[in-house]
Amino acid sequence: MNKGNILIVEDDTATLELLQAYLEKEHYQIVIAKNGKRALEKFRKYDLDLILLDIVLPDMDGLHICRNIRWQSNIPIIFLSGRREMNDIVTGLDVGGDDYITKPFDPDILVARVNANLRRHRYLENSQPDKQPHQPVESLTKREVETLALINRGLTNKDIANRLFLSEGTVKGYNNNIFQKLAVKNRTEAVNLARELGLL
Repeated sequence: MNKGNILIVEDDTATLELLQAYLEKEHYQIVIAKNGKRALEKFRKYDLDLILLDIVLPDMDGLHICRNIRWQSNIPIIFLSGRREMNDIVTGLDVGGDDYITKPFDPDILVARVNANLRRHRYLENSQPDKQPHQPVESLTKREVETLALINRGLTNKDIANRLFLSEGTVKGYNNNIFQKLAVKNRTEAVNLARELGLL
């Protein structure tokens, strides 16, 4: 009996094998990715029920992956990380994670939390069948999209202000709005995420 399909995104082989063994014992089908690029490819390819997501990966961090997936789906995402500080946990939940488990972890507790997250998600899905997947990131305004496009072209705030006939302070305000809505920290992260999401 297949209880569900779980994508494990983890680059440490020992941790990956441990997770796979315990979850397969619970009758879950496992899909594996060892980096962010493969994780996004397999997310699009497979019919998944839950994602276990490490934060520190070779090519991109798990927070970035989570933000990307949240634009497309409300699939349960559980972060699995050695980062144990309170602000790390809060950040993981703020960008769209449903749960956050710190390493080292007890495999039995992890399985129980996987079961609980799936049970809650399926209950909500069944109780609201007509609900569309939520968009956790607010939509950008037309002016913010214009600003982002000019950032993508490498223009400074002053250049953007001149191009759009705005004050430099107003452009900085648009920058802050963009960073907040996309849940990123700087111009580079904003442009990279916008490209992946097809906004640019």
